Amino acid sequence: MVFYLDLILLLNLVIDYFILLATSKFLHLSYKKWRLALASLLGALYTLVFFFPNLTFFHLFTTKIILSIFMVLMSFGFSDLFQFIQTIITFYFVSFVTGGGVFALQYLFNIKHDVINGIYVSRSSSPLMVLVLILLAFFGIWIFSNRTYQTIWRKTEVIHKILDVEVFINEFSYKCKGLIDTGNRLYDPITRKPVMILEATDVSFIPSVFRNIYRNGQFQIELFNQIADQIDPTWLSRISLVPFRSVTREMQFILTIRPDKVVITSDSNKQLITTKVLVGLDYNQLSNDKVFQAIIHPDLLVG
Repeated sequence: MVFYLDLILLLNLVIDYFILLATSKFLHLSYKKWRLALASLLGALYTLVFFFPNLTFFHLFTTKIILSIFMVLMSFGFSDLFQFIQTIITFYFVSFVTGGGVFALQYLFNIKHDVINGIYVSRSSSPLMVLVLILLAFFGIWIFSNRTYQTIWRKTEVIHKILDVEVFINEFSYKCKGLIDTGNRLYDPITRKPVMILEATDVSFIPSVFRNIYRNGQFQIELFNQIADQIDPTWLSRISLVPFRSVTREMQFILTIRPDKVVITSDSNKQLITTKVLVGLDYNQLSNDKVFQAIIHPDLLVG
């Protein structure tokens, strides 16, 4: 078997560089190209161990772990333990997925290969073909993984996004901060309107009689039946009861109001105005630190 040492070093240098680059992109890490290149060179030089089987220490699993730690440190440095562990895990994830893609393409094109001393060895007569397959595997997996990661990342961003909200009812309006929560899937079962939750404690224009329907923050339908005749007709035409299941799987109700409109303002000052929404009243404090006073249904952001 003939080995091309220069090609082996070049292939591993390129692969290690792109794996480190992908790691930085996934985690939005700042980096310098020369540091990635230096770490990639370290990884490429490690492949020379293949030609010295008597150096058993360098073939140990522990040694390979230490090598990867040094490569990550050389590439991105150390800021805190959590980020460092996250970077190591992502580095291995990209490495394993890329390696799996290369194996898959090798089988697809029926290229013979071996694993000797833990190192992948291709028996292709064309080194260029091996390089092309590796690059195809890497970029194909990169595109797929990046899109998947971006989808997850966007959902995470949406979950923690706080926007300005203004609710209009009759001649009144109320401004507050609203948290977008993708876990809020509450709809009115009849109209199929999404329900946003509003902390009603400080909303002065909402009739105080509504608060009397709640006990310990929970809506009491028995109390609602008792005081229904005390509700002003202009408000009575706006309210409805929406059923939902609590975390204990018990059927409960939330009192909702049909607003004239709800205006949601994004960070870029773009306004989304909707009338197809119900506002559920909650007399508990939604945020312990009072950062937001409403929970926005994600469907309200679909223009």
